[in-house]
Amino acid sequence: MTLLVLFSLLGVGLLAILFVVLSRPAPSAPEGSAESLLVAYHALNRLQQSLLATRTVEQIFCDSDSAFVGSIGSAEITSLFHSERRRLALYWVSEVRAQIISLLRFHRTQSGFYANISIREELSLIGGFWSLLLACRGLQLLIFFRGPFAARAFAARAVLAASGVCNVAGKPISFLNSYSSGLSASSYSKGQVTK
Repeated sequence: MTLLVLFSLLGVGLLAILFVVLSRPAPSAPEGSAESLLVAYHALNRLQQSLLATRTVEQIFCDSDSAFVGSIGSAEITSLFHSERRRLALYWVSEVRAQIISLLRFHRTQSGFYANISIREELSLIGGFWSLLLACRGLQLLIFFRGPFAARAFAARAVLAASGVCNVAGKPISFLNSYSSGLSASSYSKGQVTK
């Protein structure tokens, strides 16, 4: 009788394990897939080339436009300008946050396949990702309650921190830069124009 109970419990346990394994959602991309690598590459490029570019940040948070609009003397135009600039700044922060999350996902699941990062660098990078996500939330709150012009200094510090994290996070996918520039150079040397 004891043997029957033991085998019954063993069978139920194996069925439970089988159920758990089969009910897990399938990953969106297999480990080490080219798709996840390209998503991370595009996220990194978008951050470095446009979102964190000095000119972009200066244009969003610079108050010289506000002074010009204020000189017109229309309260309605000034109010509309401030609400649109607030919306633009909030959109910018949400885009930066989305690209950071994309890089975080890649780093958490795939980066070990592409580069050897020391434990110290990895811990620093994970801390950097989480502190950037917190900074983005703080920046969103500051922009929402005080406006983008009051958040200028905080945004500059966040951009500086994000640039440092991007440099470390880009190590696993840095080989794509040389590959893509090599493609452009070889296409150009053959007389083909790349877009």
